Amino acid sequence: MRKTRDKASSGKTPKTAAKKAALRAPVSRPTAKATRPAPPKSNPQAKPKPPERTAPQVRLPIAPPAPEPEEEPPVPPVSTHIAEPLPGPKATPAGALLTVSIQSSQGMAASGNTQPANLLVVVTCAGWPVVELTKDHFTIMQHFEVPGQTAPFSNNITTFRNAGTGAYLLQIKPINAAPWRSGHHLGQLLISTPADQQGQAAFKLIIR
Repeated sequence: MRKTRDKASSGKTPKTAAKKAALRAPVSRPTAKATRPAPPKSNPQAKPKPPERTAPQVRLPIAPPAPEPEEEPPVPPVSTHIAEPLPGPKATPAGALLTVSIQSSQGMAASGNTQPANLLVVVTCAGWPVVELTKDHFTIMQHFEVPGQTAPFSNNITTFRNAGTGAYLLQIKPINAAPWRSGHHLGQLLISTPADQQGQAAFKLIIR
C-alpha cells in the first residue's frame, strides 16, 4: 500500500505542484503610487505684469504760526531846544606860549630866478588856533650861507595872508632882487606880540 502511495505521490508533476502553491500563497495587491502635481507650464511668450505705480504722497508744508504783532515803541517827544552854536576860537591870553609849525615849498622859486618860495605857518595856543596875528608879528631869519647866493631872504616877507584858522600863508625871496641858488636854505621864524605872546620854529627850504 505504501509503495502505491509513494508511487502515486511520486507521480505528481511539478507543474501541478506549482499551481497549487500559487493558489495557496496570499495575493499581494499593488500599492498605489503617490502622484505629484504637474508643474504649471511656463509660457515664454507671456510677459510679467509690471508693478503697479502708486502716486507719491505729497506732504503739504505746515504754515508757521503767525507772529504776534509787535508793539510800536512810543514816539519820543520832539525837543524844542535849539542847539547852541559851537564856540569860536578863544582870544589868546597875554603871556601865552605859542606853538608854531612850518611847512616849506619851493613854489615858483628856482635856481637863478627871483620868484618867491612858500611857507605855511600854523600857530596854536593850548590846541586852540591863534587867528589875530598880523605880518608885523612875524620875523624871518636865514642861517648859514648857500654857495653862490649873494643875499639872504631874512625879513623879506613879500606876501602875507591870514587864513582865519590859525594858518598863515607867507612868501619869501632873497633881498635886493638877488637870485636863488640851489641848495638847502635853513631859516628860523619868530612870532612875538605886544601882549607878550611868544613862539618860534625852524624850517628848511630846498631850492633846485
